[in-house]
Amino acid sequence: LDLYIGTYKQCQKKWLKMSKEILPNSGFIKSKLNKKEISILNSYIKNKKIEFNSKLAGNISGSYTLKDKDSWFFKNVLLKLLNEYKEDDLKAIVPATLTHNCGYTLNSFWVNFQKKYEFNPLHSHNGAVFSFVVWIKIPSSYKKEKEIPFIKKSNSPSANTFEFVYLNTLGKISTLQYHLGPEDEGTILLFPANLNHQVYPFYLSNKYRISISGNIALDPTKIVK
Repeated sequence: LDLYIGTYKQCQKKWLKMSKEILPNSGFIKSKLNKKEISILNSYIKNKKIEFNSKLAGNISGSYTLKDKDSWFFKNVLLKLLNEYKEDDLKAIVPATLTHNCGYTLNSFWVNFQKKYEFNPLHSHNGAVFSFVVWIKIPSSYKKEKEIPFIKKSNSPSANTFEFVYLNTLGKISTLQYHLGPEDEGTILLFPANLNHQVYPFYLSNKYRISISGNIALDPTKIVK
């Protein structure tokens, strides 16, 4: 910093010109789906396909593939969210070895049914560029879960929580948590597929926690000029 000698008001004026600069770190997009979008996803769930557990990290009761009829959800929701990413973020996320610009494709799409005590361990999604999660049904609330005696004693209560795990710009392991409740139903997070994440169990409901996830990859057959 420059050495500055003057009156207090002069010093104050000079310091006010300073600004805090944020070092870049790839982020994610958060949005809320409307009633039509949620209704379409629920129709997909009713027509769920093949059991998918063996392909996923989740220690949960059931995962099943979904069919995005006429690519409706991909075209009307996911592509719009992808367009919210800034060019600098895309350069950090999309592989730089490509010789052509490729379009995106939804290459996997599934629904999760999670019971109490079940969890999704720390993992990322290989073979994709972006991933997403949509919370369809959240039967319990973090606000109540954190009052469970053995959780209340903790200095890091995490029941009924979705968590990102990443390195910050100083190389330190950091976390960002979403403490979930029914008010989060219909929320979608779109994030880099290589971003580590995990889901902690809930304890106070016998109903299923239902979420939809998927992976978005580059399609070499779709060349974008």
